[in-house]
Amino acid sequence: MIYRIKNGLVLLLALLSFSLNAQQIDSPIPPKNFASGVLENGMHYYVLHNEEPKERASFYFAQNVGSVLENDTQRGLAHFLEHMAFNGTQNFKDKEMLEYLEKNGMKFGSEINAFTSFDETVYNINQVPVTNEKLLDSVLLILHDWSGYLSLTDAEIDNERGVINEEWRSRNTAGFRANSKVWLDGFLKDSKYSKRMPIGLMDVVNNFEYDELRDYYKRWYRPDQQAVVVVGDVDVKGLEAKIKKVFSSIPLKKDLPERPVFDVPIAAEFVYINSTDKELGEPSLQYFVKRTPLDLSVVEKIKEDITGSFASYILNNRFSELVLEKNCPVLGVGFGVQKFVRPLEVLSLNARPKKDSLLSGLKYIVKEYTRFAEFGATPEELARAKAAFKTSLESSIANIAKRSNDSYAGEIYQDFFDKESVTDYGWTLSYQLRLLDQVTNESILDYLKRFKGDNGRGVSIVGSDTNTYPDKEAIKSALAEVAAQKLTPFKETSSDKKLINTDLKGSPVIKTENIEGIDAKSYTLANGLKLALYPTDFDKEQVFMTAFSPGGSSLLSVEELPNTVVASYLVGQSGLGELNKIELQKLLAGTETSLGVSINGYSESLSGSSKTKDLETLFKQIYLQFTAPRFDAQAFEIIKQNLATNLIAKEKQVTSAFQDSLTLASTGHSKRSVLFDQKLIDNVTLEGASKVYRERISNANDFTFVFVGDFQESELLDLATKYLGSIPSTTKTEEVVNHNMRPAKGKTTVHLEKEMETPQTTINVSFNGDMEYSKKNNLELYVLSQLLDKRYMERIREEEGGSYGVRVGGSVSWEPIGNYNLSVSFNCNPDKADDLLKIVYGELKKMETSIDAEELAEIKSNYKKGVSENQRNNNYWLSNIANNLQKGMPVSDGAGSIALIESITTDDLMATAKLINSEPDIIEGVLMPKQ
Repeated sequence: MIYRIKNGLVLLLALLSFSLNAQQIDSPIPPKNFASGVLENGMHYYVLHNEEPKERASFYFAQNVGSVLENDTQRGLAHFLEHMAFNGTQNFKDKEMLEYLEKNGMKFGSEINAFTSFDETVYNINQVPVTNEKLLDSVLLILHDWSGYLSLTDAEIDNERGVINEEWRSRNTAGFRANSKVWLDGFLKDSKYSKRMPIGLMDVVNNFEYDELRDYYKRWYRPDQQAVVVVGDVDVKGLEAKIKKVFSSIPLKKDLPERPVFDVPIAAEFVYINSTDKELGEPSLQYFVKRTPLDLSVVEKIKEDITGSFASYILNNRFSELVLEKNCPVLGVGFGVQKFVRPLEVLSLNARPKKDSLLSGLKYIVKEYTRFAEFGATPEELARAKAAFKTSLESSIANIAKRSNDSYAGEIYQDFFDKESVTDYGWTLSYQLRLLDQVTNESILDYLKRFKGDNGRGVSIVGSDTNTYPDKEAIKSALAEVAAQKLTPFKETSSDKKLINTDLKGSPVIKTENIEGIDAKSYTLANGLKLALYPTDFDKEQVFMTAFSPGGSSLLSVEELPNTVVASYLVGQSGLGELNKIELQKLLAGTETSLGVSINGYSESLSGSSKTKDLETLFKQIYLQFTAPRFDAQAFEIIKQNLATNLIAKEKQVTSAFQDSLTLASTGHSKRSVLFDQKLIDNVTLEGASKVYRERISNANDFTFVFVGDFQESELLDLATKYLGSIPSTTKTEEVVNHNMRPAKGKTTVHLEKEMETPQTTINVSFNGDMEYSKKNNLELYVLSQLLDKRYMERIREEEGGSYGVRVGGSVSWEPIGNYNLSVSFNCNPDKADDLLKIVYGELKKMETSIDAEELAEIKSNYKKGVSENQRNNNYWLSNIANNLQKGMPVSDGAGSIALIESITTDDLMATAKLINSEPDIIEGVLMPKQ
């Protein structure tokens, strides 16, 4: 009796333990090495230890404040305030904050930035070196000042008005104008959001009283609406203590209003938006359904997101198959569900209809969506989706240590906005993986039921104002016609074809060499193909590849050049070997491989990647790209139709003729210049594309392949000798042909005028000339461009308020001959164009006699920081190895790269500036609005 009781007790405890473990498995857990809390003043904080990259941390300051909180006299001030956060605070006067951060290796724009949306504003300082304790304290002090201690001086406010105007000017494109109407009058109709685009109104920006901005700041920038987020290689407890010390003293003022919550009504009325613009091309259409997001727990949301991802994956893959049918009225379709603003979720079908097929295209995409919502996926579609998601999740789990600080931070501040607890990323991935088997066709259909019914439905059409469009009744009639149809389930087409059906003989390694500069080897196969292998442990189960061969389109006749535009893309749309594109996609489902081919001006190249277990599949695809590319006639016709549609859009763009003129000027008006125009489309043929591709991608003899990643060298070499070794080769070797495609001597002016909806001037100046390629010369051009970037930032953006941003680039090309290029481009206020153009030349001229030593030190610091951060980055090494092998140079290791940047002096840079100013070949491009 006692024995039985004991056994029963043991069984009961075992069942209880199992139950508790099951609950733990299905219950979210917080991350390890993580701290979070709420200070007495209401401020939230989150600190997470992560080592990607090592010795770096990212700092985010999240504000539960956005443009929706503005009143009518403040439209645009939430965004304006974001700009002002970089223009002086209690502890950092004027531009001292940016100067300090840049001295420590961080760069404004890429590592120091912010954004404003309808509901939130987020500031970031990324890739902060953690070994400098004083720097960490200073960054926390900056976040402290952002909370409630901005200077907001009259002078700085006035200086920033011009910058905001130029940001508005640069973003107010035809596409933005047309889509804004869809968003505001369609998605956000009858809500406060519809009157609160974050960029605001320029009338408000230009004329608001100073205290209007200060009042908004005092009302909404406060600790109970803020969060400090730090992710990186930090001591969590130590940083938590610092945050408490720095931020606890910030007072929460009394009698402040509650942060209001707004909704977006889901009306019964059908919405039709026809948004046109004279600068747009052929129309695009969208069918959408609006819904209020469900209030879900963390676990419920994960389940909902997984099911929604399955629906999107399956339907998008189905559409990619359907658009290849000859009589399909659309060129492409995309389906998805997104959270547009906090209180609004939108299901949308976006399509590019064929010419004169607006109504038939609309009926087609809605019919196919309705078929999917009624019957769901086929068993084969569901199985392929599960295989694809399983592969993706397993890769993420294997590489969890490679998840970046910024990815974690973005998830954490979103949890703050959603008022959710932070969940361990590893637990989330594992839970998603366990959920895959629970996703059924029934669960997908249940997910889509939420979007049934007439409420919240709408259609938008965006296009040129010269087109003829259906009215609202015609749209409603088309939808009613679809609703009346009796549909049947989608029929799956299957195939038992294989990638390769023949035995491959391969070819052996005939030569092995060490790669100079790094601990890696290169191999030459008997067919002449070369391999460079660099095994790493940076990304688990991931392998990256690139390949190159000299020649490119420089070896083609003028008549053949148009076909280079489509040849590689056509093969990608046609499939490989015996498999068409859809058959290939289905065969590869559950594998993780990617592969692309391109024919460039002076080389042909391949690039790809795969999971380690799928390497053989990648090698098979590479082999077939050389030996059995496909050129599908129907795919070619679709490409031609897309080209025609894209050309109409291009010709409507105000910058089109200007960009073509710059291209012609850059080649000295060479007859080999390829412009995207009707002549190009007329000269592209299926036979021509096939001929060009087979000629450029066929001979293994002059190709070099580079593999970097998680592989055993002997195993990869076995695959390479079998598959790459079986690619046919000849003894023919090729070299780049110099067609002297370079600017004319002296100065070429490209000055054009064009009618514009939003008047702005585009300036594009490039300096060109002879210069022997060397790593040092190339780096000097880069450093000079960065120095100019700083000068133009100060003079053109900050002092003149003439442009939102200036882009500067500098490099030395090595083929067909050594040549430097220094380019400066920006959009600006037409009234200031002449003065700003003078600044472009003037600042470069000053570089002949004066280089700011502090600015040079900042650039060097940022460069060295980047080198350090890239040492465990596979793509960095892939590019580094390939570029140096292509040039016949030793590969640069980290120490060598740092030594090279340190060797550059102010005298070197002044000499380079003097050379550029001496006898450059200049292309001066200025596009002005027609008066």
